[in-house]
Amino acid sequence: MKKSKVSVVAVVFFTVLFFAMTLPGVLMAKEDKPGKGMYFRLVTHGGNDPFWAVVQKGMMDAAKELGAKADIDLVGSDLPLQAKRFKEAVAMRPDGIALVINDNTMWDKPVADALAKGINVIGINNDDQEGIAGNPRLAYIGQDERRAGYMIGFAVFSAGKKKGINMRNAKVAAAVEVPGANYGVVRSQGIKDAMKEFGISGDIEIVDVTLEMTTAESRITSYLIAHPKVKFIFGLGGIATDRMTSGLKNAGKKPGQILAGGFDAAPGTLTGLKTNYMVASIDQQQYLQGYFAVYTLYLMKKYGFAPQIDTGGFLITKDNIALIEKLSPLNVR
Repeated sequence: MKKSKVSVVAVVFFTVLFFAMTLPGVLMAKEDKPGKGMYFRLVTHGGNDPFWAVVQKGMMDAAKELGAKADIDLVGSDLPLQAKRFKEAVAMRPDGIALVINDNTMWDKPVADALAKGINVIGINNDDQEGIAGNPRLAYIGQDERRAGYMIGFAVFSAGKKKGINMRNAKVAAAVEVPGANYGVVRSQGIKDAMKEFGISGDIEIVDVTLEMTTAESRITSYLIAHPKVKFIFGLGGIATDRMTSGLKNAGKKPGQILAGGFDAAPGTLTGLKTNYMVASIDQQQYLQGYFAVYTLYLMKKYGFAPQIDTGGFLITKDNIALIEKLSPLNVR
């Protein structure tokens, strides 16, 4: 009798357990993640380098948390190819597209056309210089480029003033991967704002170093050798800043002989900060650009939210480098 009762209880228990695990709406049922079935696309001008590896990591982490799918296009600054990838993305009718708006005119109609088809488009990493007035994208996630340019300019020029450099006649240069691209233009404007504050006359001399790291290092080296009167030099992008320390060393410069600053937290930049070849760098926290792009597109699709998020104005110096060094190998900083 006892054995029979135990068997009946066991059958009832496992039957209830089975239905609890399989029927929808039951407490023990496995809940679907909120973004299940959604697909997002990030269309960028980026390349296969440390900076964009961090953006991609942020994108992948957010997609995994939401249970959504996401892809990123890295075209190595080939704008026609980027335009082609955007057109392909629109044809797929995803749940949202995050676009690097690296030109003030070429993206106006493509974005407007995508929005007309009911596809949400937001800007990431680079924005139109006039913001929403210049491009109809629904939101922007990225660095306030002008403010960041001012911050790095102020930090580097402050070090120069403390060192006793004649600021009025100081020669200023900046290395950039893509001359004319919005990020370099607007960051330069911020540096010029700082130049005025410190009474530095003249303009910034722009050095085209390309997106290829070996070429960037070589061109920085050649420029420094050919222009011995340069007192301040900036990397306007992550690759130029990463190769700045090697360029200074190759040109025979000692730490602090030319005061340098730049953007992002690539390995070469961290080395430069530790060895005093670099005064400071600005971390635009690009992990957040990939991460928030996916979450913003998800929330936009579900609730219509359209946030404007400034991801970056974090000044990295030798004093606070420890956290960055810890997270950089993980593609988080």
